Amino acid sequence: MIGYWLLAEILQRHSPWIVPNLLATTFFGEGAYRAGFMHSTWAGLAAPLVVYSITGIVFALAVREQRRSWAFLLVTTIAGLVFDWLIFGVALRRINPLVQLYSPDRLIAVSHLLYGAALSTYPRFAAKLLPPPPIPNSCWDLPRSNASDQQVGRSIP
Repeated sequence: MIGYWLLAEILQRHSPWIVPNLLATTFFGEGAYRAGFMHSTWAGLAAPLVVYSITGIVFALAVREQRRSWAFLLVTTIAGLVFDWLIFGVALRRINPLVQLYSPDRLIAVSHLLYGAALSTYPRFAAKLLPPPPIPNSCWDLPRSNASDQQVGRSIP
């Protein structure tokens, strides 16, 4: 999502650091809102990384048994837009009104749609993390027959 912010600003021929610097104004005041990369830009990059990582973890725990489908993609995309509204529409409006005034709303909304779509890939990613089933590698790992099931002294036809 942060990569999309940077790329979209470059494609619009703006400084890629506009959105991270805008978010950095939450910590460093309005002096952090500049076009170039500054030390405060790190805070503007780290804050969404931490917030959306935690959000992704909570979401993954909430839907850990969900199977991938088109309906799940729709739900996660809507969840991305809900996160956009909660973070940029509610929380940052109260914490830092400067973000509400200067944020590129379409860019932020599209990035949240992409974030929601990325959340839908969680079940496939989690399946790759499961260990493979054990493979018997010696005669001791093979299932044994019970000696009482066999009749002693009887020939097999």
